[in-house]
Amino acid sequence: MTLLKVLLIVLAVLWLISLIRLGGRVKYGEAGLFVWVLAGPFKIQLLPAKPKEKKPKKEKKKKEKPAVAEKHKKEPKEGQPGTLSRLLKLLPVVGQACGSLKRKIRIDNIDLELIWGGSDPAAIAVGYGQANAVMGMIWPILDHNFKVKRHNLRIGMDYSRTQPGVEAEAALTMTVGQIVTLGVHYGVKALVVWIKSGKPARRKKQEAMSHE
Repeated sequence: MTLLKVLLIVLAVLWLISLIRLGGRVKYGEAGLFVWVLAGPFKIQLLPAKPKEKKPKKEKKKKEKPAVAEKHKKEPKEGQPGTLSRLLKLLPVVGQACGSLKRKIRIDNIDLELIWGGSDPAAIAVGYGQANAVMGMIWPILDHNFKVKRHNLRIGMDYSRTQPGVEAEAALTMTVGQIVTLGVHYGVKALVVWIKSGKPARRKKQEAMSHE
């Protein structure tokens, strides 16, 4: 009975860990660009980076690297596919992974405020109309391809401004469980494709003939 309880506790802990959301938050405006990494309730700031104290560098003696003899260089075997051709065969798997990824990513918050300004009132009105048209095209794409939890999109005009101003903030996250599931699923598929693509051409022909 004790073993069963321990197993249930472990499963409960793993389930709770799988619900933790990981992602990033980006903020851009007049104050500059800010980037954070999100891990559950914690935020780690990446940009602007906090200044670090400079420590005196110790001089290290450079070690001479032994020259590599030509005879030790590995040459591809006859009929062995090249690395580039093998990487190209992974592209369909990468495309499938990207398609699944966009359906799993959740936009927790997207906040955009665009204030159109300038020296010419007529140009401000034209720019305001164009901005609304662009927003009308972009938003359906976001809403159709991603799960958007909260959004606040605002476009305005300010004749006192000499140029347009933008304040934008967005946060995107995925759960640990989703990341692990996608990583394992498409990682195994990529590994299988990579191994199969590494077989020499002659061996493939022999296998095809044996099946006939």
